[in-house]
Amino acid sequence: MADLKDDVALRTSMRLRLQQNPNFFGNLKDLDLKNLPEPVFIKVGDTTYEELTCLGYNPDTEILTAIVRIKLSAGYMGGPCTPGSREYVRFYLDYGDGSWVDHGSASFEIHDLGFTDPLCYAVSVKIKPRRKSCCGDKPVLPTVRAILSWNAAPPANQPNWSPIWGNRLERDIQIEPRSPWLCLILDKMDIEGIQKINPELLAKLTGLIDTAGPAPKPIAPLSHQIGKKDRGDTAHVARLVYPMLASMAANPEAPADLAALKPWKQFEIDIDKIGDIIFAPDFNTGYEELRCVGLDRDQNLLHGIVQVKRPNGYSGGLCTQGSREYIAFYLDFGAGWEYQGTTFVDVHDVGVPRGGLWYQASLPVNLDKHRQEWCKTGRARIRGILSWAVPPAPNDADYIPVWGDREDCWIEVRPWPKGVIPGQTTPVLEAIGRMPVAQIDGAGFANGASVGGTFSAQDAPFGGVITMSGIIANPANLSLQYRVMVKAPSDAVAKAQTKTFGISVTTVIGSSVTFSSQSQIAAGDWFTYVPQAGPVVFKSVAESLLYVFQATEEGLHTVYMQVREAGTSVILATSAVEAFFVDNSAPVADVTITSGGGNCSKFKVGEVLVGTYSMSDAHAGGLTISVTPSGPAAGGLLAITSVIPAAPLPPLLPGPSASNGLGYPLRLTTSGASGQWELDTTGMKPCGYNIRIDCNDRTIVNSGGGNWYDADIEGFCLELP
Repeated sequence: MADLKDDVALRTSMRLRLQQNPNFFGNLKDLDLKNLPEPVFIKVGDTTYEELTCLGYNPDTEILTAIVRIKLSAGYMGGPCTPGSREYVRFYLDYGDGSWVDHGSASFEIHDLGFTDPLCYAVSVKIKPRRKSCCGDKPVLPTVRAILSWNAAPPANQPNWSPIWGNRLERDIQIEPRSPWLCLILDKMDIEGIQKINPELLAKLTGLIDTAGPAPKPIAPLSHQIGKKDRGDTAHVARLVYPMLASMAANPEAPADLAALKPWKQFEIDIDKIGDIIFAPDFNTGYEELRCVGLDRDQNLLHGIVQVKRPNGYSGGLCTQGSREYIAFYLDFGAGWEYQGTTFVDVHDVGVPRGGLWYQASLPVNLDKHRQEWCKTGRARIRGILSWAVPPAPNDADYIPVWGDREDCWIEVRPWPKGVIPGQTTPVLEAIGRMPVAQIDGAGFANGASVGGTFSAQDAPFGGVITMSGIIANPANLSLQYRVMVKAPSDAVAKAQTKTFGISVTTVIGSSVTFSSQSQIAAGDWFTYVPQAGPVVFKSVAESLLYVFQATEEGLHTVYMQVREAGTSVILATSAVEAFFVDNSAPVADVTITSGGGNCSKFKVGEVLVGTYSMSDAHAGGLTISVTPSGPAAGGLLAITSVIPAAPLPPLLPGPSASNGLGYPLRLTTSGASGQWELDTTGMKPCGYNIRIDCNDRTIVNSGGGNWYDADIEGFCLELP
């Protein structure tokens, strides 16, 4: 085929070819799939256009980050005024038992930007680790596998799936130990009680302890850090005493801490021998190295990925404070490096696997003054400077740390949304229910990927808790207020929303980064606009959250926001009006056995069971009919024999259920379906079984990837003939 010689044309036609043959490129060869079509053109793991280069995890924030390098100027299906294409990353963790646990996916939009230098993008997911230990126990060090795939989302629960364009990458990370308070409680329980503790009870207990705040960790004495085998290693000793020397140098007038200085005499530390190492820094990367930097455009976060290489030299184990890996970030928009701030991640003495442990640290950034009007994408050069134990000197882009290094790349500075004029104060609603407003039609239904690409929607309404996110572009000053105006179906006019809600705030002052939670309480109809990019203090709100809305009625809603200067009554600007449709009703599912004695009856192995099913919902999504338990049911043949759709016939997708290996999924974009099913029990084991139906609609529930759900189950028994 002539166009196969043209790689860009091949990328453009990828989805069409996959519809014709899901194994067209041969990337499904490692999956255990029956009746897999033969490939037509082999292309697997091509990193010509994009490549996953780094993975890192922050144990304190539980954020898992991937850095993707975009290598070419074209081949991404359109410029910045077009939908372009998407880069997907799915994350798996192996906690040491050889099985991969799916921890979700994220994605970002990419375009033909015309830049000749590679661009570095960050994309993240927040995980809930499946396994933790107490700080004195064996540390939990999972292996992360991430799969990067261009314009084709990696399927869930398929860790061996290979991308066509993209790659797989594995790295080892460290999970934060359980709270010392919780470990203290568990330590007082008998061993049988620990083994039998209810996981849900343990989770609630953990939550209660977390709200009380973390227990303080001690600083490991120098005498505990320097073992006998370390005393002859001048470079290692120099590193361990460096934080103390740096502290003394920073406070030359402070009285000497005699207790802290005792180990110097004990270990016969000679300042002359270690002085050349400490006072003549030269990018020592023997202990840690900054491997990648990038920008998460959706969250406005700069990310750095740090590789920790050695088992010790980090000022103590997981039961101590350990030490910090600091990263100072700089951006160059064409007029020289501009200091953005310094962040950090805590590290400890841990038995690192081969290849080290990989950590992540992030810093919020405000790029507003460098954004151009819609369709005019810019870029900036990014630099991260890594320094162990001591923050890099601010406003020194050429700073050389004693231990650490620096890493450069380029980032994309996305343009303003359509309608924003540079320099003009404009309130912008960017997302509703974590779906970009550009992907919500006038009827209030969402299509496409969410912010961050953690889930996708198809003709989807909204339900439950609906977040509203946005910004005030080009704020006139640092004292602004805003209000959110929502018109419900029964309202004659839009009404101000005034319920209190919580936000997460990151504050950066020089090299100090603090994270806090606070309540947004309305003064009259107005909330204080928290984000600011002042000359001294920088504040950002997670996900640019403006309001948390919960509808009391279903149907089409509209929303807009207004902004004013605090203490005045003059409205400076009003945003565009956006629509969203609310559906708070779950589907109704039913399954029935109609043959023999019906529900809860006995049948002989080899009989064919017959029954009916139905699912109804205003915005139906899909249903699965299956048999449980799946193990003894293996060998049986389940089929839907008739379909009566509530609208034009939807596609039938026969295949195994993701949860139990025996099922028949039916994907809908209608108001439901009903019909008949059959189960040939030949080959099944004598056992008690359930025939069940699981249904979901298309609603984006609680601003996440879940939907409204219902199920129905009927039991039966199989006996030997």
